Amino acid sequence: MGLFDTVELYDDVHLPEYPEGIAPAEDVDWQTKGIDRPTMTTFRITADGRLLEEEWHTEAVPPEDRPYASRDDVDEDDFRYMAGSRNRVHDGWIERDDYHGRFKLKHSFEDLDTLVTYQVTFTHGQLEGFERLR
Repeated sequence: MGLFDTVELYDDVHLPEYPEGIAPAEDVDWQTKGIDRPTMTTFRITADGRLLEEEWHTEAVPPEDRPYASRDDVDEDDFRYMAGSRNRVHDGWIERDDYHGRFKLKHSFEDLDTLVTYQVTFTHGQLEGFERLR
């Protein structure tokens, strides 16, 4: 399994050979491990072919608002005490106009019982196109 990033597609981003009868491509959270090192961040591909990366920071969550920390059977030495101790806060989007290369987008559709994969090509921050691999 491991870390991955999420890629969102804006409306009007066209994927060639996209399967019929499933969720629209812009409603799917696509996964990739090919943009830099995966850090569980979110990227967006805009309708005009730009690549955006989410900027965010984390904030501490008090123990009383965590899922396990306030339970009587969980103390501070229990690993579950720290679950939910940080919350991600969205700061905005930055344009990745420096990105030059290829990466794969993947999503497993239950209705199709298959993994749909595209290769995405960017040249100096501008989308060149998508190629359906599987």
